[in-house]
Amino acid sequence: MGPNDDRKMFAPLRAREATSPEAKLFVILSQQETGTIAADLADRLVKAGLAVGTRRLVTQGIGEMLDGLEEAGKAERTPDGRYRAVRLDKRGRRDAS
Repeated sequence: MGPNDDRKMFAPLRAREATSPEAKLFVILSQQETGTIAADLADRLVKAGLAVGTRRLVTQGIGEMLDGLEEAGKAERTPDGRYRAVRLDKRGRRDAS
């Protein structure tokens, strides 16, 4: 799946706004205190009308975005496979809370 596929899949997410799908995903992930998995995020986005496509493809796209957020230091994977947002303090360092 390439970047153009993501743009189509998350077109409802991008309608009339300049926010990237990754930024929106980060906001949603930030609301999940204990973390979540790609399939649950995909279900939530599809049910809310923020993504279109088969569950498998949306989950795959979300998984790729979560991996990208992890590589960027914005998300971390817990030992049980859930992802959670990495909160930063005002200086851009990991928040200890």
